[in-house]
Formats: sequence, C-alpha cells, structure tokens
Amino acid sequence: MYLKNRFPTNSSFLQGLRVLLVDNDVNFCNSLTPMLQSYGVEVQAAFLGEEALEIFVQWQPDILLNGISSPKEDGYALIHQVRTLTGERGKVVPAIALTNTVTEDMYQHALLAGFSLCLAKPLVVDDFVAVLGILAIANNPHPHAN
Repeated sequence: MYLKNRFPTNSSFLQGLRVLLVDNDVNFCNSLTPMLQSYGVEVQAAFLGEEALEIFVQWQPDILLNGISSPKEDGYALIHQVRTLTGERGKVVPAIALTNTVTEDMYQHALLAGFSLCLAKPLVVDDFVAVLGILAIANNPHPHAN
C-alpha cells in the first residue's frame, strides 16, 4: 500500500460506510483495515468461502472488496453468489476486485463477472479512498434523506 495521506480523514461521506474486505492475504487485510477505519469506515474482514458469504448476508455491507485470486477459491465464485443474492433483493452492492496485476483481459473478465471495478495491489491510499467515496455517493446520493 502506498501512503500519501493527502485525503482528509474527516470526510463525512465515508463515515459509517460498511466495507466487507475479502482476501486471502492476512497482511493486506491487517494493513488496509485500520487505514479504512481511520476514515470512519466500518470494516469486516474475511477469507474467501462460506465465511465471507455469511458475513455479507448478515452484515449487509455498502461495498465489497474482494480478492480474486486464492489458492483454494477465487473471488469470482463469491461475486457470483453475491450478485445472485443482491439480484433477488433488488439492491446492488458495488464490488471492487483486488488483484496483484490487472491486465485488460482480467479487467474485462472482472466487469463481466459482476464487479464494479478491478484494482491492482498495492493500493495508492488516496486514490483508493477517493474511489470508495465515489462509490458510496453513487450508491447513496442522499445519505441524510433517510
């Protein structure tokens, strides 16, 4: 992760945003979680598989961050399950595919599978936080209208 720390941590559109982080890299999760929490984001981390889907169903995150390569199961299976669930409920949760390398083919495959975006690790924190903010606003343009 590249830290620039130029994005203000008191941005109100990130406060209370619920993000489910699914990745097989424990170090990545352990570094990304507190960084997101410093922006007021609520984070739950999980590994691929049934645990991630169970947390998704019970916790109902606003955004899914999903690693797409794992030795046991890839993130494409999870996004397929998530899209099936959200299609039944009528609410589409933005999902970002996370991978070590992004090629044009991989990016297209991720979009066709149901991801909103595909980003390469390591993440540039300021850019990543801006993307989360854009997705949060686009998914809930009137957060105070409840």
